[in-house]
Amino acid sequence: MLQPIKHVLNRKRIILASGSPRRRELVENIGLKVELCPSLFEENLDPKTFNCFSAFVEETALQKVLEVENRLKSLGTPPDVVIGADTMVTLDGAMFGKPTSKKEAFVMLKSLSGRSHTVYTGVVVKSLDKVVKFTEKTDVVFGKLDDEQIQGYIDTGEPMQWLSTNGWS
Repeated sequence: MLQPIKHVLNRKRIILASGSPRRRELVENIGLKVELCPSLFEENLDPKTFNCFSAFVEETALQKVLEVENRLKSLGTPPDVVIGADTMVTLDGAMFGKPTSKKEAFVMLKSLSGRSHTVYTGVVVKSLDKVVKFTEKTDVVFGKLDDEQIQGYIDTGEPMQWLSTNGWS
């Protein structure tokens, strides 16, 4: 008799290539137990060498997964499954990188204010013998914000946390 996939997966060591408790919570909401292991992959791929945004986020996610898998193997604790993701915001066909300062975050948020943009999230799920890659593309309408609202939001620290843990790469 075949067991439901969730029961089979819960006997596996599943690693989420992330340090975000929020992301672990999202995965655990579907009933899977996962461990967090932040990737040390230096996100230095050149998006201009890819034929589309989806290929870029999928390759970045794959490199994160491979780094975590190889590191855990070298420590003698190989995972059964590694899941990784990368997210990128685009506006008018241009990619937004991760902001390096509050000032840069302000400029980015200001440019998104009152406009539509597209968010690409590449996901990679790697088991011992198979790699599955896919991209979700979401069109987002960003509300209109004045400078004071943007600065107030940045001052809470929340957008810098979000921008650094949720991509913009």
